Amino acid sequence: MPSYIRAVTFDCADPYTLARFWAEVVGGELGPENAPGGDEAWVVAADGRPELLFLRVPEGKAVKNRVHLDLGPRGIRREDEKQRLVDLGATVLKDFRRDNGGGFWLLADPEGNEFCVELSDEEIPEVYGRQP
Repeated sequence: MPSYIRAVTFDCADPYTLARFWAEVVGGELGPENAPGGDEAWVVAADGRPELLFLRVPEGKAVKNRVHLDLGPRGIRREDEKQRLVDLGATVLKDFRRDNGGGFWLLADPEGNEFCVELSDEEIPEVYGRQP
């Protein structure tokens, strides 16, 4: 029987603060045991998605992520979602949008973990002429 992804785990300096950021990003709930200053915090996922787990580690981020999240906005266009995430504390790292309207934005969360904001499901047919 195959395994499923239970959680995506982030090493970080401040688990509670990073969990609060990502809860806003994905529309999740903070775990009931989460507390400021704790060594771990988690975001309860909705719709059967994996949970996000944040663990305190002593070392800071040093290099590019080898695994990252690609976000597909729901009910909001890619450009508006990028701005919403910046308003929450994300940083824009690079614009990978293409002339045809495809591509994505590369952002970083408040601790520097990279993630991408892709086209919303509503935009994919406009750009590629197909359903997501």
